[in-house]
Amino acid sequence: MVYQPSLRDNILVFLRRKTLFMLVCGVVCLAGGAYLLLKQPLYLSSASLVLHFDSQTVPDIDRTMIPSQLQGTNEHREILYSDADILHSPELIRNVIQTIGLAKLYPDIASGPQPEARKMDLAVQAFTSNLVVDVGLQSDVLNLSYLHPSATLARDAVQQLLNQFYAQEAAVYANPQLHFAEAEAANAKNKLNAAQTALANFKASNQIADLPQQVSQLLQSRTDVQSRLSIAQGTVLEAKQRQDALQELLKTIPANVNSSATGEEYQAADSAESRLDELRAKRSQLASTYRSDSPVFRQLDAQIDALSSAARQRTGESRSRSASQPNTVYQSIKTDYLRAAAQATSAQQPVDVLTQQLKQINDRLNELEAQQNNYDDLTRQVQILSDTYRSLAIRYETARVEANRNAERISAAVLISQPQVPTQPARPRRKLVALATVFAALLLGTGSVLAMEAFDDRFRTPTDVTRILRLPVLATFARDA
Repeated sequence: MVYQPSLRDNILVFLRRKTLFMLVCGVVCLAGGAYLLLKQPLYLSSASLVLHFDSQTVPDIDRTMIPSQLQGTNEHREILYSDADILHSPELIRNVIQTIGLAKLYPDIASGPQPEARKMDLAVQAFTSNLVVDVGLQSDVLNLSYLHPSATLARDAVQQLLNQFYAQEAAVYANPQLHFAEAEAANAKNKLNAAQTALANFKASNQIADLPQQVSQLLQSRTDVQSRLSIAQGTVLEAKQRQDALQELLKTIPANVNSSATGEEYQAADSAESRLDELRAKRSQLASTYRSDSPVFRQLDAQIDALSSAARQRTGESRSRSASQPNTVYQSIKTDYLRAAAQATSAQQPVDVLTQQLKQINDRLNELEAQQNNYDDLTRQVQILSDTYRSLAIRYETARVEANRNAERISAAVLISQPQVPTQPARPRRKLVALATVFAALLLGTGSVLAMEAFDDRFRTPTDVTRILRLPVLATFARDA
């Protein structure tokens, strides 16, 4: 069973150990009072810097259409901490101490027996221990504070620290590669000029102004010429087909027409033939009534013979007369044939001209396609060298402007609070030290009482006997007063 002392038991313990408690509290309070009496007061001088980003301290040389991305929080913090490290740098503090004077700033260290280098190291350590550079968590502000027994020297030390900071910042951010950047930009410019000259010579020797545009125009012209050539070839083919058709037709039509007699001659021949047919029909009808040697038959036969002779004579005259006359249809078709042949001959000339033009366009396209790779290589080389030269020129100009800015010691850190001479000491904080001393005295006194009570194994009450020995108490004896 764990023993839990009551409040009364605790009070009895403190009353029994009151001498020890008061002794420890008194010693701690005396130590705190001695510290407040003997501690040399320190005066605090402060200054504040704000770093303004994207403030056009360096002009924007890159005039592109692409908007530049502003610096993010990480970049801001990096620059802030970099400036804080510069303010804490030993070289900067050493320059401040040398400017003010070691004997004036730290006379105890200056009067010591150490070598000068060791004295300077001790002074730098002392200065660093009294220097506080606070970086704002939610702002771009640097708060600079310095403690020194002399209020005037505290202000002077902060002022010198700021002056040395501006000079050190200009030296740190100076561009040591300015001449290298200038040489690289000049070299890139010479290469770009050589590539542009090579491209211009290549265009002049191959009669190329803009190869993609020329190829596009030639393709468009070839399409137009091919269309016109197809139309011309269709015209020639149509004329030849007409010529061949007329030629085949001429083969089937005679040059002289047999049935080209006059209408009266054909009518007379037809009348004679009709009359002859009537007489022959009439003789056939009379053959059944009259004898063959009757006068009727002789008269009919005489008429039939006369008509037959007349019909044969007229037919012969018509044939002899028509054989000597040309066929008008044949002549008309032959005329159309000659026209078709002339049209085919005349239509062939545009085909030849368009074919020659198409050949010239195809030859030019083949020539341009053969030079396409060289043209693309030269164009790509000019583009790459142009981008390279532009980038290097921008870097050189930016470095040059930055160098001029550093030469003038123009800093992005702007002083917003000048260091002032403090009127009252900042260290030690008497109220805080007094309160801490009282709290420490009570804490140590209580701890001492509890420690002594824990190591004391004597029996003081019947409860102690029962708790420790686990035996019942039979009798108690009170101390006689």
